[in-house]
Amino acid sequence: MDEYGVTQNGFVRKRLDKIKEGVYEKLREGWGYDVTINPQSFLNVLVTGFSDELAKIWEVAEDTYYAMYTMSAEGANLDNAMQFGGITRERDSRTTYMLACTAPDDTMVPYGVLVKSATNPEKLFRCTNTQVIGRENFRKIVIKPYMESGIDLFYITVNRNSYQYVRHAGEGAEDVLRAFADMIDEKGIKVWVDEENLSLGLEDVYKQTSNTLAISNNLLVESVTSNILFESMEYGPVVIADGLIKEMVTLDTGIREITNDIAPVLGRFEADDVEARQNFVKRCATRSKNMIESVTAEIYNSVDNVLSVAGYENDKETTDAEGRPPKCVEFIVDGGDEGEIANIIYQKKTNGVRAYGNILMDVADMFGNIHKVGFNRPDYLYVWMKIVVTKEQGRSIAPNYAQLAQESILDDAKVLQVGDSVYLQKFLTNIYKNLVVVSMVDIRAFAASSEKYIPAEEEYRPDNIEVSHRQKAVFDVSRIEVVLRDKS
Repeated sequence: MDEYGVTQNGFVRKRLDKIKEGVYEKLREGWGYDVTINPQSFLNVLVTGFSDELAKIWEVAEDTYYAMYTMSAEGANLDNAMQFGGITRERDSRTTYMLACTAPDDTMVPYGVLVKSATNPEKLFRCTNTQVIGRENFRKIVIKPYMESGIDLFYITVNRNSYQYVRHAGEGAEDVLRAFADMIDEKGIKVWVDEENLSLGLEDVYKQTSNTLAISNNLLVESVTSNILFESMEYGPVVIADGLIKEMVTLDTGIREITNDIAPVLGRFEADDVEARQNFVKRCATRSKNMIESVTAEIYNSVDNVLSVAGYENDKETTDAEGRPPKCVEFIVDGGDEGEIANIIYQKKTNGVRAYGNILMDVADMFGNIHKVGFNRPDYLYVWMKIVVTKEQGRSIAPNYAQLAQESILDDAKVLQVGDSVYLQKFLTNIYKNLVVVSMVDIRAFAASSEKYIPAEEEYRPDNIEVSHRQKAVFDVSRIEVVLRDKS
């Protein structure tokens, strides 16, 4: 094999000086004398000219070679290389929220209905598609008996389980409601009686599950709360604290109340080349024979807006230390549609192995049988950081030093996945790189499970932040404080 071109050591480009040496050697062999004696000769100028063009062709060949591999390709070439594995670069996506919307039964929410947050600046969200607030997908529902109907038989069906009660002589609305409150026993459904309003309430304790209800004609639905999908008008992660998305922009929709109390599926900006390569490594295992790797890669590949996936297996006969039941798998997924995630887990997991998790979705097989598939969402750890940078004496630091330091932290935090602990020392390299005149960096951090909690000065520690398998560290520029100190 030639020492240049595609070799066992990869692609070796032939440089301009080697090309000229080869041409001169051929001319010496053919003509019998050294043509390089006069550097300004016509022949030397001619050889230099076409050798330079050959060198350019070698450079194009080298670029073409490296453009075929994900670890060396860039830009559009990287996109093309990833497609050999059936993988595409993650594009801009919007943040999606499941908003609890309360309205009369069978209220239609058309596509494009706008709501906004009570924040400064305010954020706009629109309904992703036409959806219905009603008894067929309720999260919370309030029912009142219609005692003047003359019908004594009352029935309620919740998620295919039916309950009925026959009113006896002399019994009123409160008796009927209390009878149903005692009878209805649904996992995950809270039932109560409002004696003042003479109504029966049913509410999903997990907040995220849609339930179905059927009632007799002598029972009336006073109000329904359903989870309606909205997306941010801007791309990228849009984080709003619970309870602050509550104002209607589009009026006359029939919606009485809205709120956000479910963690959003955060959007993202288009992956740069570094992120694309990292994602390729995570997603290229879709054809793996290992179940955990295969399911994880398929979720990355097939579900939009997935930011992170972690998979675990308990193949023992006893519950493990993390609380996983025997013979089960658990997937913790940050982002993505719940139905799509559950469907992929069911398709890819081994038959007979339970998919464990607090989020339970119904998945139908090819014969119409319904299977419960579970998975979990990560619990967010909101990381606060306080960075003190000391600049070298007598040297000037960039006026945007705080922004550069914050960007350095956020760039390093991009690679953190579900279950990854935060090691403070790993952030130092990028800070020193971007802030050239810094002589010392002191980093302290604090992590809270609530976004609203603001730590006191003494709560910051120089210690690493340990993250459990079901947690994910979340960073934001608003929680990174940078202080400049002159060297004394």
